[in-house]
Amino acid sequence: MPGHSISDGLVDTASIPADTALRMESHKLSPAAENIRHEITQMISETAAIQYTGTRAIFLGEDEQGVKAYGGRILARKISLLTEEMNIDSSWKWRVAYWSNRTKLLNILKQGYLIPLSKDIQLDPGGILQAGYYIQVINEPWLSSGAAAILIVPPS
Repeated sequence: MPGHSISDGLVDTASIPADTALRMESHKLSPAAENIRHEITQMISETAAIQYTGTRAIFLGEDEQGVKAYGGRILARKISLLTEEMNIDSSWKWRVAYWSNRTKLLNILKQGYLIPLSKDIQLDPGGILQAGYYIQVINEPWLSSGAAAILIVPPS
């Protein structure tokens, strides 16, 4: 939204006691954002319903740790609609990935949003992040194996 930046709501983690920074609260997506999130789940092979015959995201590759990355114009448009619905500044960057192994989420700036595409994601620290919710990521949690998600971060 013009004149609005998601960084307006970000917390400077340096000023938070260490035990508080480990607790990331989940927030329910709006109905419109949830619809877009669900459409995105259908574009990723690890989260799509078997009978889905619509457009799939482009598989960009898999790294040596088993992280699969997805992209493409249609996926980018869906992410743009989602970030707009969530009032996230359009300059923020995104990544759609599937982590086949337990992995540390690299989040150098300690700012961002994590939106699960898989049913549940176990975060350590942080607990379970359910589909239909998101968290503001202020650390570098470990993600459970089999996690698929959208990570949205500020430009560096």
